[in-house]
Amino acid sequence: MKLLDRIGCAHLGSPSLGGQRSRRGMTVLELSISTVLLIALSGSLTAAMIGTRGVFQEGSLQSKMQDAADRALGRISQDLRRSGFTTVGTTSYPYLFDDGAPNATFTAHAHAPATENADPADADFGVNRDIVFVQPQMATDVAGDEAPQLDANGLIQWSGTEISYSLRTGADGVNYLERRTNGANPRRIANHVERLVFDDPTTSAGAVPNDSVRVQIFFRQVDEKGVVHRHQAEVTVALRNS
Repeated sequence: MKLLDRIGCAHLGSPSLGGQRSRRGMTVLELSISTVLLIALSGSLTAAMIGTRGVFQEGSLQSKMQDAADRALGRISQDLRRSGFTTVGTTSYPYLFDDGAPNATFTAHAHAPATENADPADADFGVNRDIVFVQPQMATDVAGDEAPQLDANGLIQWSGTEISYSLRTGADGVNYLERRTNGANPRRIANHVERLVFDDPTTSAGAVPNDSVRVQIFFRQVDEKGVVHRHQAEVTVALRNS
């Protein structure tokens, strides 16, 4: 009986081995299914990350252009507020001219026209208009503050130092906004500027108020995918009365 009992036990125990093999087979199948699901999920996550990165890059580029526009307009506005519509000797300021081609009086500010990338149907297509203006002579008052120096008649005395802003193209093919003093000492103010336009009451057909100048800057930049991004900014600045 003991021998039979042992045989019976061994026989009865054999299905459990088959059950273990079945569970192992199910585990492999489950792993295979899990692997397929993980691969599919990984592909979806990768696509989502690429899409999110594209949106982020686009937003970052637009934000950079906006920041550059704010800084450039702030710098120009600071200069213009100190300037004025005036005549020094026989030369009237501010002087506006198109595409780097001034008259004989302002040849020191002449330059090659900037490369145009926009198409005629684009908002940033069109003539570029530079500006030349002068700043007053400054004096320090009793309180230590700077103020325009006045003559015996109470009129501002102008320094005759000419400040200009123009749009130029660098050796790298990038258009940039530049500030110069007396046609020299170039300082790059902003990159990726497609168009720069200064307007006074005359050039704007009265759209700009008297004794004011309007500045328009059109930024244009192409991202790594070849997509064109644009940003436009403008400000109207009241100048001093001479």
